[in-house]
Amino acid sequence: MADAPKLSLVLMSPDMEKIHAGALMGTIAAASGMEVNIFATMDALKMFLKETVEKQDFKIGEIGNKLMEKKVDPYYKMIEDAKDMGELKVYACSLVVDVMGWEKEDMLDIVDDIIGVTAFFGIAEGGQIMVL
Repeated sequence: MADAPKLSLVLMSPDMEKIHAGALMGTIAAASGMEVNIFATMDALKMFLKETVEKQDFKIGEIGNKLMEKKVDPYYKMIEDAKDMGELKVYACSLVVDVMGWEKEDMLDIVDDIIGVTAFFGIAEGGQIMVL
């Protein structure tokens, strides 16, 4: 969809509520026909590690606890579903991956690629960018 509106989300915070909000916005945008690009960087990238999800090692507040208690789909499930509904890509920040010594195999399967900020700006060009 070359003419589709484009939304790019930069996730920086490890707070479950912010990651969830980004996943929700991205899911709705993708289901509405928008091209969605999510760039996970800094401490937010930890939330896209298989180990973090397996251990449920989340930085979580009151609302995040309620979401889990009520069994609302977690952010990674929403993103997975959004990929089936529309055009949504998730990118891991290459700087953080390098600094932390992580590999693509350490990431959840929803992560499409590891790229740098310059590449992400190229992908995001012509659309809206939101930082969470």
